[in-house]
Amino acid sequence: MRWWILSLLVGAMGWGPVGAQPRTVVLRTNLPEAFVYADSVLLGTAAQGRFSIPPGTGVLRLVPPAVDAWSIPPVSRSLAGLPAADSLVLTLRFPYRYRIETIPFGASVTLRRPDGSRIDLGVTPLTHAAAEPLEGVLLVERTGYLPERIEPGRNLWNRAVLSLTPALRTSAPQAEVTWSPPRRPRRWIDYAAVGLAVSAGALSVYYKFKADDLYDAYLRTGDPALRPRVTAYDDRALVALGAMQVGVGVLAVRLALRR
Repeated sequence: MRWWILSLLVGAMGWGPVGAQPRTVVLRTNLPEAFVYADSVLLGTAAQGRFSIPPGTGVLRLVPPAVDAWSIPPVSRSLAGLPAADSLVLTLRFPYRYRIETIPFGASVTLRRPDGSRIDLGVTPLTHAAAEPLEGVLLVERTGYLPERIEPGRNLWNRAVLSLTPALRTSAPQAEVTWSPPRRPRRWIDYAAVGLAVSAGALSVYYKFKADDLYDAYLRTGDPALRPRVTAYDDRALVALGAMQVGVGVLAVRLALRR
């Protein structure tokens, strides 16, 4: 009678029926430093690997250590419905979390994987959870700012805060602003100036030679009729020389303005 009453008391206190044996759980996780709880009972750290679970335990929980505990929520597994075996193998893994913040916010975050594929993760401020560490490069882009590239990281909690650099804005050329075509150099003026200088110089030399020949004939013959012709050729030579100087001057000015 006493043993029956004691059995009822033990069952009411949650210790399980008399004669129930603790279960052995082999725990596998990616955070060996995490604390293992059987309901509210601390069993130790996950690094132990093997735990004796008290009878009647409903939930097995893994809680991160105090460092960064605020950023990594605990993971748990209900033991209800599991095979009633003396030994169980459970895997409880923490997700890998990535926190991306930018100044200013609103930048798109894209994962470029090693195979070249792209996955859009969202817009900053962004918190992304993955079952496995992200592989590749994170591209952070926002209109009007230079793009940024960061390595995702392989820790359970990965955080990056980026201050985006504004892209330099170059002023548009005047031709584009006024919607007028750019001015093309007027090379025909150069060609005309060169042609004028050459042809006028040749004429000046020709007229000067003619005047000299007629003057020599005048000296030999003394014919007064040759004097007006000598003067006329001299005048033509002077006019041609002046035209040559004009062509040379125009060409010199245009060359000086191009510097």
